[in-house]
Amino acid sequence: FAGKVVLVTGSSSGAGVSIACEFARHGAHVAVHCRSSIEASLGVVARIGAAGGIARAFNADLARDSESGSLVSAVEDRLGPVSVLVNNAGPFADAPYRTLAPSTWDQIMAVNLKAPYLLAQRVAPGMEKLGWGRIVNIGATSGFVRTHSVYGLAKAALLHLTQSLALELAPIITVNAIVPSQIASTRTDSMPAYKNAAIAGTPLGRLVTEDEIGRMAVLACSPDFDFVTGQMIVMDGGRTLPRFPRIGLSDGEA
Repeated sequence: FAGKVVLVTGSSSGAGVSIACEFARHGAHVAVHCRSSIEASLGVVARIGAAGGIARAFNADLARDSESGSLVSAVEDRLGPVSVLVNNAGPFADAPYRTLAPSTWDQIMAVNLKAPYLLAQRVAPGMEKLGWGRIVNIGATSGFVRTHSVYGLAKAALLHLTQSLALELAPIITVNAIVPSQIASTRTDSMPAYKNAAIAGTPLGRLVTEDEIGRMAVLACSPDFDFVTGQMIVMDGGRTLPRFPRIGLSDGEA
C-alpha cells in the first residue's frame, strides 16, 4: 500500500485506530477521521508518525449528507485521491422500537448506512480513474439478530449495500464487509457480566480483538483478495453458527 491514500472513517478510537495504524504500517498515507474532536484524530496521527508512517487528521459529521463529500474533498486536497475507503464509523443504539426516538433512528441510519453509500459514490470515480480501488464496510453480527433495534437494521442493510456496490463497481473496485461480533475493548471490560456471557457463547472461547480487525481490513484489500468481492468476512469465533442443543442424546444416537 506504499503511497496509496486510505480513508478510515471513525478512526480516532476503537477498532478504527487499529485499522488506520495497520494500513500505515504497510506504507499507506492514512486519513484519520473523527466526528468532532480533532484532538483524538491528532493523537492517532502522532502515533502513526512516531512509527514512521504518514497520516493526517480530518473531522466531519457523517450524519450530515454534505459532510461526506466535503470530507473526501479535504482528503484529496491534502493527501491525494483515495484508493481505499474503510467505512468504520458506526454509532450504536438499541432502544426498543416503541420508544425509539426518530432523531436516533436518523442518526444511526445516516452514519451506519447512508454515509457509506455517499462516500462510496464520491470516491468511486477517482478509484476508477486510478484503475484500482477497494471499499471495506465494517458491519456487525448485530445485523444477524433482531434484538439490536435500529443498529441491527442498519448493519443488515449495510451488508445488502455491500453486495449491490460490489456488482455495480466491478471490475475495478472490490467491495467487501468485515463483520465482527462483540469486540474485546475497554468498554467491554467495563461490563464483566456481558463480557463473560459473550465469551461463553463463542466456540473459540474469546472475543475478537481490534488488532485482528485491523489486520483483516488490510488483508481484504491485498492482492490475496483480488478475486473476492461482495462477501461477508465474519469474525465471531463461531458465535453465529446455527446450533441446536443435544439434550438427552448419547453418543451414537441420531
